[in-house]
Amino acid sequence: MASYMEDLGIIASSLRKKLLLFMLVFFAAFMTAFQLAGSLIATIKEDLLPEGAKLVYVSPLEVMLLKMKIAVIIGIFVMLPMVLFFAVRPLLKKSKIPITVNKKWVFVSFILAIIAFLAGASYAYFIMLPLFINYLFLNASASGVVATYSIFSFISFAVQASLIFGLVFETPLVLTILTRLNVVQYSTLIKYRKHIYVLCLVVGAVITPPDVISQLMVGIPLLFFFELSLIIVRFAGGKKKESKAE
Repeated sequence: MASYMEDLGIIASSLRKKLLLFMLVFFAAFMTAFQLAGSLIATIKEDLLPEGAKLVYVSPLEVMLLKMKIAVIIGIFVMLPMVLFFAVRPLLKKSKIPITVNKKWVFVSFILAIIAFLAGASYAYFIMLPLFINYLFLNASASGVVATYSIFSFISFAVQASLIFGLVFETPLVLTILTRLNVVQYSTLIKYRKHIYVLCLVVGAVITPPDVISQLMVGIPLLFFFELSLIIVRFAGGKKKESKAE
């Protein structure tokens, strides 16, 4: 427990020193994304809005607030890799791994993180969302209901789902890194597996709209990727490394 608190203290100290840099990166990304938000909204509408459905705005500031929300989300996601880098760097320095190995390890992890995120976001945007939205549209149309979506709700759902699935696909890599750094133990993941299952479902409920289908769309992939993470961690040496430490 003391070791975990010490690691958290090191991470917090490292992040505080870079707070101004994080704010500048976020602000730059926010301003750029806000300028491009209109084009992004038009693209999402063209790609995902079912034929026959309409987007409307129900308050004067809705489109402006939507652009601001998109800009905030993109700003956070642009800043996030930098935050993670400065959080992990002190743990790498603390470890006994040679600095040359550290640099290669960080570089490979960064590339894998980008690939995993893009794979998850692409899966959501090009495969899952078109099927899901069209299914709901056809189901509503069969009941004689005219589909008129709030532009804020529709675009927000598409953006959030894509980014969330990008993060979900990162789960195996994140857990592998944490076990390699001895921040999390393989045996701990196994011991608290049931608790993590519940946590995955809770996360799915918190970060999605308040309907069961959306919650399961996130919760079930989280469970799947957690189990995949356990397999990867086991063969990546997390279990072996832990047994040696004991």
